[in-house]
Amino acid sequence: MAFKSPNQEEFDGAPLREDQYEYSQAYLTRTRRMLFMRGPVVGAPQRNDSSGPTWIGDDIIALAALNSAPITLLIDSGGGDIGAGLMLYDIIKLSPAPVTTVVLNAASMGTIIGVAGIPRLCLPHSRFMIHLPSAAFQGNEREIDVRSRLLTDLKNDLINCYIDNGATAGLAESRRVNGAIRKKIFKDLEVEKWLNPEEAIKYGLVDRVISSAELFDV
Repeated sequence: MAFKSPNQEEFDGAPLREDQYEYSQAYLTRTRRMLFMRGPVVGAPQRNDSSGPTWIGDDIIALAALNSAPITLLIDSGGGDIGAGLMLYDIIKLSPAPVTTVVLNAASMGTIIGVAGIPRLCLPHSRFMIHLPSAAFQGNEREIDVRSRLLTDLKNDLINCYIDNGATAGLAESRRVNGAIRKKIFKDLEVEKWLNPEEAIKYGLVDRVISSAELFDV
């Protein structure tokens, strides 16, 4: 059977036919305003790749310009380029249409994008990994000093993204004083820290596990 790319009219109010399931992602975007970020966070758009942060950012802007109905972003990413990730983070935060993030699995920059959503959801067996960026510098003493200060500023910026979106580092409310959350996050991020959904909720990376009704709109 020959596959036929469905047009907008075929998507509106109609389920996919048997010969159209390869277009399920486009179907969900058009009918459910669901977007998918899969794979590494890369800066430049990749050929035939509609799941990178640049394309996702374009899609959020387009959907938000259409109307202010909620958008859902599902994230399955091991992290990657910080600049590209922060670009998508900013678009999510600026969007007049609320963006719900659903973490399937996320590491590093993927968790930064995940915390930007309202609400922030995950699957029952999602996994999270957080750590700080690192770099090896070459050049003269002045160049190394400049790059080192830039890296420190970047680390603080990423920690701010966590804190600004409700991260508590798992500290009890009585201990969240005098920069304690920042110090705890910085310490945790010095090495890879893995969390399951219950731990991620306690840490403040996600609000709750998504329900069947929310995922399937039933």
